[in-house]
Amino acid sequence: MGFKDFIMRPRIYIDTSVIGGYFDEEFEVATKQFFDRIENKDFDIYFSEVNETELSLAPEHIKDLKNLIPSECYKYLELNPTCKF
Repeated sequence: MGFKDFIMRPRIYIDTSVIGGYFDEEFEVATKQFFDRIENKDFDIYFSEVNETELSLAPEHIKDLKNLIPSECYKYLELNPTCKF
């Protein structure tokens, strides 16, 4: 275990459009840099049922990007009656 294993990672909720930005020419460079940091375990990434529903409708190459998130950094937020859209 290294020092990085003992510090708290910043927590980030990413909207589905961030994932789509990976393949968008306008946002591609910044989004790929962000995903490099995600793969490096620099952040805890939060998803919700909303993300999952939107991704279920996306093309496979976009769905596959979720696999770049290390399992120990992936956090799922369950919706409850107090959630608002």
